[in-house]
Amino acid sequence: MSLSAIMNTALTGLFTSQSALRVTTSNITNVNTPGYARSVVHQEAVVNSGLGGGVKIADVQRVIDTFLEESFHSSLGQARRYTVERQFHDRVQALLGRPDSSTSLSGRLDTLFQKAAAAANDPSKQVLRQDLLAGVQDFASEISRITDELQRLRADASNQIAERVTTINRLLERIDSLNPLITRETVLGNPTGALEEQRAQAVRELAELVDIRVHDQGNGAIHITTGDGTVLLGGARYLLQYNSPGSATAETNFPPITLHSVDPTTGNVSTDGPILDGALLGGEIKGLIEMRDRVLPEMAAQLGRLGGTVMDQLNAIHNASSAFPPPASLSGINTGLVGTDLHGFSGRTAFKVTDSTGNVVQSVTIDFDALPPGATINDVVAMINAGLGGAGTVTFANGRMSFAAAGAGNGVMIVDDPANPSNRGGRGFSHFFGMNDLLEAKVPSHFSTGFKGTDAHGFTPGSTISFDVVGANNRVIRSVTVTIPAGDFNDILAELNDPAGLGIYMNFAMNADGSLSVTPKAGMEDVKLHVKSDTTARGDTGLGFSRIFGLGERFLADQASGLKVRDAVANAPQRLALGKADFNAGIGQTALSSGNNDGARAWQELELQILSFDAVGELSAMKGTLAQYSAAILGNFGLRAAQATTRQADTVALATEVETRRNDVSGVNLDEELSNMIVFQNSYNAATRIITTVREMYDALLGLV
Repeated sequence: MSLSAIMNTALTGLFTSQSALRVTTSNITNVNTPGYARSVVHQEAVVNSGLGGGVKIADVQRVIDTFLEESFHSSLGQARRYTVERQFHDRVQALLGRPDSSTSLSGRLDTLFQKAAAAANDPSKQVLRQDLLAGVQDFASEISRITDELQRLRADASNQIAERVTTINRLLERIDSLNPLITRETVLGNPTGALEEQRAQAVRELAELVDIRVHDQGNGAIHITTGDGTVLLGGARYLLQYNSPGSATAETNFPPITLHSVDPTTGNVSTDGPILDGALLGGEIKGLIEMRDRVLPEMAAQLGRLGGTVMDQLNAIHNASSAFPPPASLSGINTGLVGTDLHGFSGRTAFKVTDSTGNVVQSVTIDFDALPPGATINDVVAMINAGLGGAGTVTFANGRMSFAAAGAGNGVMIVDDPANPSNRGGRGFSHFFGMNDLLEAKVPSHFSTGFKGTDAHGFTPGSTISFDVVGANNRVIRSVTVTIPAGDFNDILAELNDPAGLGIYMNFAMNADGSLSVTPKAGMEDVKLHVKSDTTARGDTGLGFSRIFGLGERFLADQASGLKVRDAVANAPQRLALGKADFNAGIGQTALSSGNNDGARAWQELELQILSFDAVGELSAMKGTLAQYSAAILGNFGLRAAQATTRQADTVALATEVETRRNDVSGVNLDEELSNMIVFQNSYNAATRIITTVREMYDALLGLV
């Protein structure tokens, strides 16, 4: 072998050892880099014309186990999903406070009844009345605050989804740009380990955000799909789009995350694309969607059920009671009724005007059962006014009933017959019209209208209600517009139950109390109905069909939102009704005295009253007191939080175990790398020594030494 050949052979050893040292150095410096897979140098002999010509780098490969990599991505996505859910549950628990604290929701409810008991001892004391009102307002403010904060959490989840969508698009673009580089180097036979490591880091970050599957294409490139096979990166890159509304209410219908293909040549983004929400099984975005669309709305609905029940029960007591001295006027809520509607009441109610001492000035009793068929609300108003003889006046306009005394210093009260109380939709006259309500919220506490299917519906024929039928994973299955026909409520129900429209998904029916029931058809249990627009208006009330019947998701949760004591009572504590008037008191007789505490005692009875609560979300239907239902809600919230913590601990432990096993295969072992460094360094030194020796031989041959 010539000296020149020896020199060239030694140089290959020098360069190969130098490259191997560079790879070893990279491994050592990345020993603490999460997800880094060590690289190994594969050498092969150089053969020239059948003779050995030295050594060269055959390949620099990342040491990975494909199965462990796939398992790690999957377990990492699940761990990040439940970590996000646990973080949101922690925030909910922080909103609720300690369950054994007097400032918790249950604690405030207990305090409310304690103050009611104190007021019952002496309802004439102004300080006790003010203290009771403060207790009611404290509970109302707390449940309203928590409900509104749950909507803010939903908005935050939505905004976080938007942030992560941006990150996903950046990572997909990064991976897409690395694919052709790795393919080119693979074809050229050059090492690709460094490029693959950059891509692997991007894939790891992507696995934290969405559940992914990585598909090796055999030429160095990879394709990426979600767990159910939806392509995120294939022959072309896909762009995720999500427009977060920024804020949220109980009626917010969040847009889906959509996938749009990107033209590799022009960069143009397609306008239409599939919905990604349902394709996700793990990752942070899955956790955020779960909290935004299922968990937090269910929590808000449960609080709405509690708030609505408390509001309805206290309003029932307050309407059945009277303040002392009686107020000069009572004004009701917008019921959606018009004067020409059938009155729809049974039983008997007395309308009384009294002086400031509670003595009756004038009184009229309406026996609804004795009224002629076809008697309307206007007829009832006329009969009351005729019976009062000018001592007081009842008016009904724009869906609201009002009752005012005529004489200075006089007051009014509405009293049901204890033996045969008035009833429409399960509520007495005063309660139905909200004449003496104590509490109010964004929406009414009930939607028992008292209508019958054969009643004239009172809406303008041709007006419309537009619905979105929303299925699982926030996907709009169909948009349906219902046009109001002429006729009665049964005619509207027929349109709603149209087998070519909403009737495919659910059944609409009117209950005995005039409320509207919506029952999903078999297989449609996950379908929700979102009201996009409602142009209907009932007479002069201005209320649409969906508002009158509480049609849509918001009407349950919003029963706890904005809950407060009505201004008429909050600004005048003497209007707090803690007594019960004598139904049979005639003119000149005392209907109510200052010491009467029968109304306050009704509050105490409510504390122990067993009520029925429908199922909401994971909380099953139950019978119990308000305190027991409140405890059940808080217990359900706590159980969800504990489950989220357990799931996070389990999935993080699994991800850690898989990562440990992955690192056993792919991780950097410093002892091994230091050993390799010595080997490659010695090889480098040996090659250097050969080169030195060849140079000395050249010098000797040339007579330079």
